[in-house]
Amino acid sequence: MNKGIYFTRWLNYFFLLFILSLYLFFAPIEKNIESIPHLDKLAHFIIFFSLLFLLLKVGLANSSAASICLIYAVLTETIQYFLIYRESSLGDLSFDILGIIFALFLFSYLKNDTLNISK
Repeated sequence: MNKGIYFTRWLNYFFLLFILSLYLFFAPIEKNIESIPHLDKLAHFIIFFSLLFLLLKVGLANSSAASICLIYAVLTETIQYFLIYRESSLGDLSFDILGIIFALFLFSYLKNDTLNISK
């Protein structure tokens, strides 16, 4: 497979998820519509797990990809603090960070496992 096409595909997935996450993080929401407890925490975990995993698939270094995601997590929670129709939460930030950490561990494990298989 052409490396350029492979690179572009993962980067496109990243930008699509990034744009979707911007909408989810900043759109006005109803206060009492949560039917599943802590669904928002799960969404934060999945979004940041996926964002980091996609950046790593593009080829960014672990520290660079994690830094980008961590800055984005802090920035989104800080902006939500100033929006009258949203709430900032340390719990959300915690699940953002957990998603980042789990993606780092999984990607490192898969990368090492692949290297061990090819030897």
